[in-house]
Amino acid sequence: MRPSSSPERFRDLLTPKTLPIFLMFFFWGFGTGGLWLVRPLYAYQLSESFLLVALVSAVSAAPRSFTGPLTGYLTDRFGRKWFVILGAVIHIAALVGQFNSTVYFQYFLFELLAGLGIGTWLTASNALMADYTEIATRGRSVALRQVSSRTGTLIGPAIAGVVAFTGDLRDVFLFIAACKVAVIIVALLWIRDSRRSRGSVERPTREESIWRRLNLAMFRSRAFLALVIATFSVNLVAGGTGVFRTFFPVQGANAAGLDEARVGILIMFSGVLALAAAIPAGVANDRIGRKPTLVFSILAMSVAVWMMSDLSGFETALLAVLAFGFAEAFGSGTTQVYAMDLAPDGRRGAFLGVWSLSMIAGQVIGPIIIGSVADNAGFQTAFISVTGFLIVAGVMVLLLGVETRRARQQAGQRPP
Repeated sequence: MRPSSSPERFRDLLTPKTLPIFLMFFFWGFGTGGLWLVRPLYAYQLSESFLLVALVSAVSAAPRSFTGPLTGYLTDRFGRKWFVILGAVIHIAALVGQFNSTVYFQYFLFELLAGLGIGTWLTASNALMADYTEIATRGRSVALRQVSSRTGTLIGPAIAGVVAFTGDLRDVFLFIAACKVAVIIVALLWIRDSRRSRGSVERPTREESIWRRLNLAMFRSRAFLALVIATFSVNLVAGGTGVFRTFFPVQGANAAGLDEARVGILIMFSGVLALAAAIPAGVANDRIGRKPTLVFSILAMSVAVWMMSDLSGFETALLAVLAFGFAEAFGSGTTQVYAMDLAPDGRRGAFLGVWSLSMIAGQVIGPIIIGSVADNAGFQTAFISVTGFLIVAGVMVLLLGVETRRARQQAGQRPP
């Protein structure tokens, strides 16, 4: 995304070369929205067990712990585009298998396969996005990507609900598969493989050790530690299986006495606000800087979680979810921008693949720990514990983080 003569304007970032990328993210988010609806419902239909429903959600993230780093290293060598397509193909195969599943164990195995495809796509698409963005406008470019994907995830559940109502719940899997086919078509026809256009990259010789080939030195820095802490913290709360989406519905029903319809409306409000705040978050990244925006987002998220710890009715719950939606937009977008900035030229895929482990850890390990606290000490204590952790994390990012926007611009480092 080459900056034009007026990089301050968002429309200058929308070009014939970049529009297909945003379209690709829209179609992926469109399918993801449908997946959020059908995954738990079909798992419960097959198992009639809430525990097995939770297990399906957790196991979906497990394969990403090794497909992320592996895909990252492979995209540095062979290119991004074909791994974007491969991830979509694997997910389509899993979705077709889930459509034909008649027992829980079949469905569970295909969910593992789906996790492989999603992990491959996430890492490859992040590397592709990093290649196509400039330091000066990366915040706003990622914001536009957030708008594209969030629009899809907001619309997806509604369309999936219509599909399930007019046909069968299983038909939603075919709807999601069609979205992935659209991703493949866009990638094949209109997206150029970014890695091959980046010029010559010095590659290690066969005589060099495996450790030097992996270039692990890029992970031994204060900035990377700050990135990991920030990413884990944001995903602990805002990830797909994070504290908000896992525990807020229960807290809202128990503490605030809200019915399912009102809880659903509140979650929708948080998504709408996150969509609306994506653009301001991108502007803040480019004008104020990544580090202050990231610290602000983590502390704002701590305020939102603290508000969730003491819900007394619809009004207090509404304030909490609106604060969360605002903080989520700033946090999730800024961690991605910060990771792309820190990723070294020639090793972007590998760096982003390893970085994705901190996302997975926040979404999987965090809720398990907080769930244990909630079982033993109650939801209020669990939410307050998360609040304290986020405050500590924000301070650590403030002390350890670096401002990548100014540093890399002054060094003259520009993505090709």
